Amino acid sequence: MSVTDQVRVPGRDRRGDGDHAPLFLVDGKPASVPLRDLPAVARKLVAHFADNVAPCSLRPGESLRGDVTEVTVRCLRIAIHLLDSGELPSDAELADLRSSAAQWARAGFRLEYMLRIYHEGIRLGWELVTDRAREGDVSSVADASRLWMALLEKVTVAATTGFVAELDAIRRERDVAAQELVTALLSGQDAATVAQRSGLVLADTYTVLAVSLTRHPDERNPHVRPEVVARRTLRRVETELEAICEGRHLAMLGPEGGTVLLPESPSTEAIEEFRQRIETVAGVSVTIALVHAPVREVPIAAKQAHELLDLARRLGRPVGAYGMQDLALEYQLTRPGPARRHLARVLDPLDESPELVETLETHIAHDLSRQLTAKTLHVHANTVDYRLKRVAQLTGFDPTRPSGLRQLQAALTARRLEQESSEQG
Repeated sequence: MSVTDQVRVPGRDRRGDGDHAPLFLVDGKPASVPLRDLPAVARKLVAHFADNVAPCSLRPGESLRGDVTEVTVRCLRIAIHLLDSGELPSDAELADLRSSAAQWARAGFRLEYMLRIYHEGIRLGWELVTDRAREGDVSSVADASRLWMALLEKVTVAATTGFVAELDAIRRERDVAAQELVTALLSGQDAATVAQRSGLVLADTYTVLAVSLTRHPDERNPHVRPEVVARRTLRRVETELEAICEGRHLAMLGPEGGTVLLPESPSTEAIEEFRQRIETVAGVSVTIALVHAPVREVPIAAKQAHELLDLARRLGRPVGAYGMQDLALEYQLTRPGPARRHLARVLDPLDESPELVETLETHIAHDLSRQLTAKTLHVHANTVDYRLKRVAQLTGFDPTRPSGLRQLQAALTARRLEQESSEQG
């Protein structure tokens, strides 16, 4: 049984057209009477919306205010017909509401504002209708209220459907355009022409982020398909990026990470906060390397950022955000040559004493803390001192002095990179 059937009043024609009496009466008059002066009621409602719902979007003279007024008049006509005939809006009327909502979405109107406008309009309309109600109108008002609630549901669903569908279309259009632009930027093509064609804004400079995402723990769950978990994780990352950057970023991402371009030059500290937000939302470890560059140098910057990211992983650095200033020496040592081979040979005298190399690496990893180094290696602090002295004696570089420590750190990095090169060769 439909809502209109449930509130049928015996002896009344349901259409309310022509000579037929209106379905609902209040104080002996048609319930729709307070709504019939369409221009006056619409002005009152739109003024309320402008003052209480969307003050920045509905200022006098703005085109959107005219659109809201037009939709308000349309809804008032629907409400009048509902009260006179008991008929809910037709499919054509609901389609018009969907179309109007889509236009608002395209204009950048907020969904929150649109829904509040509809709800406030229907609430205020109901107050106008029932303000004259007397004790004898209880039955009529109760019947009308059920239809009024059904009207609220249909209008809300229609408007929301139209709005969200248009947002999805806008997002798809932007995604396609953004992919074209980020591809042009990373490949060194004519990004300006692509941006102009797509309607996107091309920044003068970009911060290029190389992003690494670890596997989500749920991917190891035998009862869950790993690819499904990976897609969900990636979607959470993309959603958080959208929220943080407000759609101004460009990204080329997959389940393991990828490249993100930010149209600004945030500090490493800001990127670290950015990284932590993504990590928290995605539930995976995130490592980022960043390089700032003008548009013409984005391809080179992207290559450098990914080299830095790869270097941080190869050196066992903890998750975090790394710039060139954090890995400049190590980055330079990735270039093979006589200098790197010379540095790597600094540690050759320690080949017969692997515990000395282990102690040196652990000591550096713990910021030169004797206590933490001893605890990690399960030895006495005096043993750590002895081993570090032996490193100094065998290599000629004292790890307890800044000059010697720099040389030994570089030697450890060069040795690891030389070993990797030999294994790959």
